[in-house]
Order: sequence, then C-alpha cells, then structure tokens
Amino acid sequence: MLAGALAMSAAVVAAQAPSQTTVPTVAATVLQPLLPAPPGWTTERSGASQVELSDTCAYPVVDASYLKDAMRVRLRLVDSGRASDSLMALATMVMTLPADYAAEVPPATTITRVLYKGSPAAERWDAAQGEGEITVVVDGRFIVQAEGTHLDSLATLRSVVDLVDVKKLAELK
Repeated sequence: MLAGALAMSAAVVAAQAPSQTTVPTVAATVLQPLLPAPPGWTTERSGASQVELSDTCAYPVVDASYLKDAMRVRLRLVDSGRASDSLMALATMVMTLPADYAAEVPPATTITRVLYKGSPAAERWDAAQGEGEITVVVDGRFIVQAEGTHLDSLATLRSVVDLVDVKKLAELK
C-alpha cells in the first residue's frame, strides 16, 4: 500500500515539479561544524565523505552516531546541490508524499509528512520497535536526516534534529 502511494506520488511530483537549477555543493568540511553535540549523549563516531552515485550525481555527506544508554541516533547532513537524483535518493518520503500525508502501517508504524521549521519533512515512527527516522529538506537543497533505534519516543529523535542550526545550513553557498 505504501509502496503504491510512493510510486504514484513520485510520478505526480515528477510531472508537476518545476525544473530547478542545480548549484555547486559545499565541501563536507563546511557541513562538519554543523553537526551538534547533543547534551547527555556520547558521540560514537563522526565522519565526512563525498558520495558519487553517477557522473552527474555526487554530494558531500557528514554524519555522526550518538549513544545514550541503549538509544542510538545517526545524524546525517547532506548538500544535494538541488540535484533531483540526490534529493529523490536521500529524501524519498519528503519528495514523494503529499503535504500533510499521514498513514499508519500495522502493527505500530506511523508515517507523516510535516513542516519542520518551515521546511518540508517526513517522519517515520515504529512505536513497537522504538525506531524512527526524520528527514528534513532545507532550502530545497540540504538534507538533515536522523535515524534512531531503541528510542523511548519520536520526541527524543526530534530533540537531536532540533540541535541542527537549519538557518545556518540554509545560508551556506
């Protein structure tokens, strides 16, 4: 059911989306300082790389993994350069689900398309497993993505995402 909705939404988005000019991406070293240090969490690892999907689709990514008791969160910051291939690969739910989309996938998963600090975002939360994901597309270009396991709530995952300065991210050129 969800796969069918995603496929149909992708087709609608592709047909309706205005062509957006790509821009040069910033270096991973520019994104790295925007990774937060969540209070009470231990940074397990942090890294930066350049991902090349094809000759025309490449992007910088920085990420960090945080631990707090049994909870784990992986946070990624990516500059898509507004390339549609990168945006679709990295933020599929944000790019394909309609605004205000909400669905429940039995037994305990919810998927919602929301606005986060004025930017389109999507959240997935599995209450039975304590697992979730939040993806935010900032300025049609930057992706903030957090995935967590063994979490006590989606609010815990949101609290880590809240530490990313999306205003500074949007100001990068």
